[in-house]
Amino acid sequence: MITRLPLPFTPPRPGTLLTLPGKLLPRRLHAQGLTIILNRLLSEPLANGELGFLQDRILQIEVMDLALDYRLTLRDGKLTAAPVQSTADVRFGGKAREFLLLALNEEDPDTLFFQRRLQLEGDTELGLEIKNLLYSLDENLLPDPLHRLASRLSAMLQ
Repeated sequence: MITRLPLPFTPPRPGTLLTLPGKLLPRRLHAQGLTIILNRLLSEPLANGELGFLQDRILQIEVMDLALDYRLTLRDGKLTAAPVQSTADVRFGGKAREFLLLALNEEDPDTLFFQRRLQLEGDTELGLEIKNLLYSLDENLLPDPLHRLASRLSAMLQ
């Protein structure tokens, strides 16, 4: 017969484990990591001025199930992290899986918005420009290793 002893602490719920990186890592660190990745992935549209609509505007990306909140802007032709306390012109919110599906081109933005799996708040004209940019991106935007990782993460979050 197995006797279960009480744990000296309450184990975390599985969902709360996903929020640990967002809570433990300094916000500036993962915001800078995101801007490095996005600047590399979007280097061609950035060079062509296709993200000019973000100049001096703030895009908030909130990944709610991971407790991540990013604010991005365009400065000197590059995406940079905006201060967390800055007021966003437009906010995109949703769960990590929905953002992964967008990145993998497995769902289109309209479907995610109309099914209320992604939220859009704020300047709708700016939001539409961002949505149109998402539509225009190459479906093979992610390099192979990053695509495989995103696919695995998406499947795990299903």
